[in-house]
Amino acid sequence: MSLLTFASPGLAIAAGVATAVPVAIHLLMRRRRKAVEWAAMDLLREALRRVERKRRVERWLLLAVRCLLVICAGLAIAAPFIGSTIATTRVVRTLVVIIDDSAAANERLGTGTAFDRSIAMARSEIEQLLPGDRVAVVLTSRAAISSREAASLDHRGAAQRLTGLAATESASDLSAALSAATAILAHEESAGTQQEILICSAFRAGFVGGLTALQKLGSADTPVIVRATTEPTPDGINLRIASIELDRVAGTGPGAPVVLRVMVARDRGDGVLQTTVRVTGPTLTSPVERPVELSAGEREHAVTVMLSERAGDPALAMRRAVVASISADAQPVDDARATILAPTDRLRVVVVDRRAFETNSAIDRLPAGEWVARALAPGEAAAIDVTMTDPAALDSRALAAADTIVIAQPQLLNTQQWGLLTSFVTRGGVVVVLPAAGELVQAWTSQFTSTFSLPWKLALEARDLPTPVALAAEQPNISYLATLGAELPQLSPAVEVFRTLAVDVSMDPTATQLSLQDGSPFVLSWRPLNARGMVVLFTSAIDLSWTTLPLKPLMVPLWQELIAEGRRHASAAQVVVVGSQPEIDRAGVVELRPIAPDGGALPGARSIAVGAGGRAISPIERGGMFEMLDSSGRVQGVMAAVVDDRAASVAPVEHDQLNKWLSGSGEVSWVGSGNNGVQRNDTQPMLPRQTSGLAPPLFVMAVLLAVLEALLARRFSYATGVRQAPARQTNGQQVVNGGAQ
Repeated sequence: MSLLTFASPGLAIAAGVATAVPVAIHLLMRRRRKAVEWAAMDLLREALRRVERKRRVERWLLLAVRCLLVICAGLAIAAPFIGSTIATTRVVRTLVVIIDDSAAANERLGTGTAFDRSIAMARSEIEQLLPGDRVAVVLTSRAAISSREAASLDHRGAAQRLTGLAATESASDLSAALSAATAILAHEESAGTQQEILICSAFRAGFVGGLTALQKLGSADTPVIVRATTEPTPDGINLRIASIELDRVAGTGPGAPVVLRVMVARDRGDGVLQTTVRVTGPTLTSPVERPVELSAGEREHAVTVMLSERAGDPALAMRRAVVASISADAQPVDDARATILAPTDRLRVVVVDRRAFETNSAIDRLPAGEWVARALAPGEAAAIDVTMTDPAALDSRALAAADTIVIAQPQLLNTQQWGLLTSFVTRGGVVVVLPAAGELVQAWTSQFTSTFSLPWKLALEARDLPTPVALAAEQPNISYLATLGAELPQLSPAVEVFRTLAVDVSMDPTATQLSLQDGSPFVLSWRPLNARGMVVLFTSAIDLSWTTLPLKPLMVPLWQELIAEGRRHASAAQVVVVGSQPEIDRAGVVELRPIAPDGGALPGARSIAVGAGGRAISPIERGGMFEMLDSSGRVQGVMAAVVDDRAASVAPVEHDQLNKWLSGSGEVSWVGSGNNGVQRNDTQPMLPRQTSGLAPPLFVMAVLLAVLEALLARRFSYATGVRQAPARQTNGQQVVNGGAQ
């Protein structure tokens, strides 16, 4: 659709017809007289000839004034529809404003935030739109719920809706936002308009992510003009809580100490930076504070915090969570991070193996399950409860009473039992699988990989190594068994392996937790999709014909730490990322209610309902702790929501990199603005703007021409009035105008 302008053929024809009407009336209404010759005709003709020239000029002058009057009146009425230049037709625009409302947009800039700056720029652009232009707004962290209908003609309404918007703490998705913008521009009501996209953002590292390629916008027939706001000058330093983890074994009894390892990293600032780490939680006796100092050039620094918890209240076991925070800086959303503490009750392990009826078996004849049980409970005061179960007796009741299941005879499990193990892992349990010690062919591997959807390729047959291979002294940094700390380099090389089950983990390089010196895996882990628990696989059976591990000092700490870390990781599965819609595996949970770091209520905070299937009905938009409540209002546990520190990063990005990245979607121009103000700096030529300034002078001119036309019409008419004399009486007769009646 295009606006009606003076250059439109229809309007030009109408204006010409209206102007020609007085001329046509003048020509059509001229009187046609028949000439009659008489004696004094020559004298009168000579007299008329002398005045005819003068009257012809007067008539044409009056006609010109009347035509100008019609033209000025028409232009005055059409002025709102005429551009600043009458000869040019204005191109109607469809503008899609993409606003960065992600975690990175919470960056403080002057007295406001980066999001406030983007809103100011968006409002400025919308207010400059003209009647007939269309506009739509898309948010980068909520592109999926942004309107994909036709862009609106209601500019005032679009500007007012900006007032009610607020930045989230979720990750940005510019690709999804551009897809939504493309769908809006492709609507039939935007056909034939000039299509534009304006990206309003501070363009920090959290917004651009990995600078992944963007889709190409528009085509040769329908080009899309892309503009973006220039990145503002960074304001202040920024530190963040990079991670918060349990430093050692937790959950091995009510009296076990809780030690946290909090990692503080820098986003901006190269000098010496100081801050204070504060840890708060519903079960802590009091908050704990520790000073942290990053030396010049140091990118991250860890601080260890020992916590003291209140005891005696059973309800506290459901609220074991903490929040670590630092002093406020340029980015507030990454200054705090929550995590869930593992339960304090004793660990329960079920070892599935055939019972050994010989109580005094030689040490080289001990079954794998017995070796594992001795490692987990080496003395009478063991902190782990171990139960031996025959493979045939493994059922749902045995799984319900366990935190970890160790399968020493996997070849003896049936399909139903493998299905029970899948549900066990989904609920948060840990399943440890060992190769069958007395079998060379491991027929269970196919069932194992399909049950847990493993991305690994397991060999069907174990292989004997030509020479024994020891465990590597340097283990992967990503290993959750790295909590063994300095013990691994001394203990690992003493363990030798003679037989192993080959596993190809090229599709999952992070799976290896312990490896051999030749690089092959010894211990692997896998967390199935939507599961709180995990699966652990040993590639060597716990048997002296396979490995010397049962006789080495590493055996006891390895198994105890593996089981304890398994519980910690299962608890950590209750930590979700902001922006996700978590699935709750606790039965009966109907609501997620935000709580303060100390466990108190958060007035005005919005709860999130949980559907019948256990899935939150809306994404989590703020970091912090959430109580999981059932229909009776009882607490069933605590969930921690954390902000993705990569999405919240406010590290600056080079402008050349940004320009190259955005240019992948099309030709881009930049709109300059300060931290608080907005200033246009487009390289794209602006379209002709409409103006209503012509209307007042045109109306004044039309009025003056109307007055002039009235005066000239009276002056050129040469009409004279005949005054009548009053009647008088004379001798009984009435005399009128000198006559008698």
